[in-house]
Amino acid sequence: MTVDTQSEQAAATQWRFTVYPLALLVAMAVGIVVLGLQANNSDAPAQTVGGDFPAFYGAAIIAADGDWDNLYDFERQAAAQAELQEDKGSVRFFAYPPQVAAAHAPLAAFEYGTAYLLYTALMFGLLVLAIRLAEPMLPWLKGRTLLATVIALSFWPMLRAVTGGSNTALSMLLIVATWRLIHDDREFAAGLMLAVLLFKPQLAIPLIGLMLIVGLRRLAIGATVGGLAFYLSGVPFAGASWPVTWWETARDFNVVDSEVNGYSSVSWLGFLENAFGVGESLPVMVGWALAVATVAALVWLWHRNGVGRLPALLAVAMPGILLLSPHALSHDTAILLVAFAVLHKSDHLPRWLLAISWLLAAAQIFIRALGFSPGFFLLLLVAWFTASRLDLLGARRDALVS
Repeated sequence: MTVDTQSEQAAATQWRFTVYPLALLVAMAVGIVVLGLQANNSDAPAQTVGGDFPAFYGAAIIAADGDWDNLYDFERQAAAQAELQEDKGSVRFFAYPPQVAAAHAPLAAFEYGTAYLLYTALMFGLLVLAIRLAEPMLPWLKGRTLLATVIALSFWPMLRAVTGGSNTALSMLLIVATWRLIHDDREFAAGLMLAVLLFKPQLAIPLIGLMLIVGLRRLAIGATVGGLAFYLSGVPFAGASWPVTWWETARDFNVVDSEVNGYSSVSWLGFLENAFGVGESLPVMVGWALAVATVAALVWLWHRNGVGRLPALLAVAMPGILLLSPHALSHDTAILLVAFAVLHKSDHLPRWLLAISWLLAAAQIFIRALGFSPGFFLLLLVAWFTASRLDLLGARRDALVS
C-alpha cells in the first residue's frame, strides 16, 4: 500500500468520523424541534415531549410569580402544570432547592414546547462542554468531539436525560469540571465547582468526602466556602431556613416516588424496596447495610490508592455513589460515561463489557414492563469491573495521573 493510498484512506476515515456523527445529530435535532413545535399546538404538550421537564417548567412558573411560600405545595405545582397534562391532576413534582427554581424562572416567558427546546439545547451544550473539558485528561477525545457526543448519546441514560428534561448532563459536567480543575492544580476552584453540585447532595457530599480522604484539603475548603455560598443563594427566595424545608420536602418526595417510580430505582435501597415492598423493614435494613458497605469499600479504595490514581478512583466512584444513594433513578446512570472514558483511555474497556453495558442501558426503555431497572445490574457490573481492575487502571501512573 502506497503512502498516497494510506493518506487517502485516513482522510476518508476522518471524513466519515466527522460527517456521519454530524448527520445523526442534525437528524436528531430536527426531530426534537418538530416535536417541540408540535407541543406548542397541543392541548397536552407534556404528552408530546418533556419527560421530567414539566417539573422544571412548573417550578419556573411559580418562581416567576414569586410564590416562594408555595413552591413545594402539591396543589400549587399541580396548578402550574395543569395545562400540560391530559390528566389535570397529574404532577411531575419539583423537589430541588429554591435557587434551582429561580434559575429556571426565565423559561416561564416561553410556551412549553419552546421552553423545552431551549432547555434541551442547554443540556446538549453542557454535554459537549463536558467532553471538551475532559480532553486534557483523556487525549483520545481531541478532535473527536462530534464522535464522542454521538457515542455519549448512544448510551440510553444520557439520551433519555438530554431529551427527557433531566439535568444529568449538568451533573456530569460538574464532575468533569472538578476533575479538570484538579488536573490544572486548582483545588480550591474544584471545591467551589463541587459545591454547585449540592443541588444533588447524594452526588456532591460523597465526592467531597472522597476527595478529602485522598488529601485534597484545599478542595474541601473550597467546597465549604462554596457550600456557604450555595446556602446564601437560597435565602432571598425561601428564607434562612430553606434547607430544612427542602430536606423535609425531598424526604417526603422520596417516600412517594419510591412507590410511584420504584421500578426506575437503581440504588441498593431503591431497588430492594421496589422488589420487596416500600416501607417493609427488611429491604430497608438490607439496603442501608449494603449502602454502608459500599461507603466503606469506596473509602478503603480511595485511601489505599491515593490521588495519584484519581481517574481510576473516579471510575469506581461513579457506580458506587449511585448504589449507596437513597434516591437514584435510571437516567442517573448516565454519569457512568466518566467510568467508560477512563477505562477506554487505560486500554481496559473490553468489547464484552461495552456490549453488555450498552444493552443493559438500552433495556431501561422497558422498565415499566419489567417492573425494575436493568440499570441496577449495570451499576453492579461496572462497580465490580472497575474495583477488580483498579490496580491495572493505576498501573500506568504517568498516563493516568491528572
